[in-house]
Amino acid sequence: MRLPPAPCAIFPLLLLASGLAAAQPETPERAAELLARGAPPPMMAGQNHAVPPMPTAAQQPNPLDATLRQVRTTLAASPLRSPTGVTSRDYAAIANGIVQYFRHFQAPGGRIVDPFMRREFQYSTPTYALAAATLATGAGVNDLLDSAARALDSSLFQLASGTPADRHGDFFIVPTMLAYDRLQGRVDAATRARWEKYLRMIDPKVAYTDLIGPGQADVINWNTGAIAGEFMRHKRGFTDAAFAERYLAAQLPRFTPTGTYRDPGAPVAYDAEARFNLTMLLEAGYDGPQRQALETLLERGAWAALLMQSPRGDAPAGGRSAEHAWNDALACATFELWARRSKARGDMAAASAFKRAARQAARAVARWVRPSGELWVVKNRFDPAVRRGFEPYSSHSQYNLLAAAYLAIAASVADESIPEGPSPADAGGFAIELPALHKVFANAGGHYLEIDTAADIDYDSTGLMRVHRPDMDNAIGPNASAPAKLLPLAAGGIAWPDGKGGWEWLAQFGQGKVKASMSVATATPAKVEFSVRYELTGAAIAAVTESYSLAPDAVTVTVRLEGGTADRWRLAFPAFSGDGRERAGIGAANEGLIVRTASSAQGLRIVAPDKAQALRTGRIVALRNGDYEAIEWGGAGRQVTYRLAAPSAAGTPP
Repeated sequence: MRLPPAPCAIFPLLLLASGLAAAQPETPERAAELLARGAPPPMMAGQNHAVPPMPTAAQQPNPLDATLRQVRTTLAASPLRSPTGVTSRDYAAIANGIVQYFRHFQAPGGRIVDPFMRREFQYSTPTYALAAATLATGAGVNDLLDSAARALDSSLFQLASGTPADRHGDFFIVPTMLAYDRLQGRVDAATRARWEKYLRMIDPKVAYTDLIGPGQADVINWNTGAIAGEFMRHKRGFTDAAFAERYLAAQLPRFTPTGTYRDPGAPVAYDAEARFNLTMLLEAGYDGPQRQALETLLERGAWAALLMQSPRGDAPAGGRSAEHAWNDALACATFELWARRSKARGDMAAASAFKRAARQAARAVARWVRPSGELWVVKNRFDPAVRRGFEPYSSHSQYNLLAAAYLAIAASVADESIPEGPSPADAGGFAIELPALHKVFANAGGHYLEIDTAADIDYDSTGLMRVHRPDMDNAIGPNASAPAKLLPLAAGGIAWPDGKGGWEWLAQFGQGKVKASMSVATATPAKVEFSVRYELTGAAIAAVTESYSLAPDAVTVTVRLEGGTADRWRLAFPAFSGDGRERAGIGAANEGLIVRTASSAQGLRIVAPDKAQALRTGRIVALRNGDYEAIEWGGAGRQVTYRLAAPSAAGTPP
């Protein structure tokens, strides 16, 4: 595929196509004219965002308490594995690469134009303003000051006029307020006066989209950014606290007793994003009637996030916006905040664990830096123009610059006096279930599993979705499951005859068609043993039970079919083929499989029964992380046992 011209060459064309070159001047007077038009029609009216409310979640016991006590004991006895070597300068360096790339796509009035969409998209401009302002004022990148100020000027105009790009003002306000904090003392009096006039003009009913009103009874993750940003505006004297208090009361019942946040479909990215926004509310000095409940829930959620993190530093997979690099940049900022908050309470063991997690997340981000300085938006290496793995709302600009903004926050809040210590992702010794996110996470000595117990089949599949070891490329693990609606066998896992001449896959039984329960037998850093039982609705069998024995070097899985008359099974594994740059070698036989990349390998062996037959269809499926071939094995009976581990030195399956 022909690559686009270099940024500087393409920019005049982008500016002309976007229409920004001929836009009317952005002034307070023009903002007042636009604001007078009032609120636009509701954008989310009629959408069902409801979740069963949990208004007393903060008063209930944390279901993870026993696990967390054991994890803390394990951490106290665990040596620190090789230090990351990451510092706040590394956060700033990655952010700077992104900003330096996108500064070439800035219109004279300050807006950022997406290089592929040929227009400003969503919240690219305010996130650019924050990242550039942080680099200009805190990292010595002095030539960014004017660029940052112009981006902030346009961001404030859009909020004040009620015209945020693509009606994403809910995502504008936090980066805009933080950029204002960094820049308001670095500009002339007239510019600062104009900014403050804009800040007084903002009308939440017009600037934001995720609001309770006609046709919309509930708010989702979008609104958490508006809460934090409006409170920041209040603390600086530009409004009152009424908006923050009203909507915080509406948001708290969306939290569970584990501190996780429930967005529609339970995507893990928006659990993390909502928790971050409300942590920023605490950082801004919120001390209202919901403070104690909020602090309790957010601290619980931060610890849950530690248990969800991969030993490779990656945020968990699953749902909307998963496997986007900004997920890990967000983790950098969140974990740095909790490292600092833990230190302030005198809990240095927690502070060191959060510090380690933040730095591991930075290493995860760094793997996806492109030669041109910005990031691959999704964790693959295909040309961004083909949008592999993108959501319909993903863009090269908005999600790169969101990552830059999170990294800028991480750099600005990082306390370098906190030493890096072992984290749960390093030590393991636990298996947990988070029913609200329909996920199970297990870790033995840094060997990590993620299981989806009731997938949103538009994005994922039910069953084992991720296996990570510290020494293994993510993609070959496997790393993230396929959307079951696309091709269930591409997700991997077990299948059985449907009684009609075809096959049913556990992968395809998603939310509303499966009820899962988990039982833990052993949980130590050396071995974790647990089972997950899936009761199925509308299937040819009654249930599937997966029993896991997880050690630092291998995982053995026994799968049993229950009920019905099925007397045969199939097992599939998604074998990584390539990610747009690297190609993998795949070797499959009746006894198992080996997938090799340049730096690591993963093997699968069929342990029992001993007469399995392998099938290679040759069909390559395009998934988020790359191209995958679904390798199948089949056999007689109602049970199969397989083992995943690095292949032997002799080059045979483990």
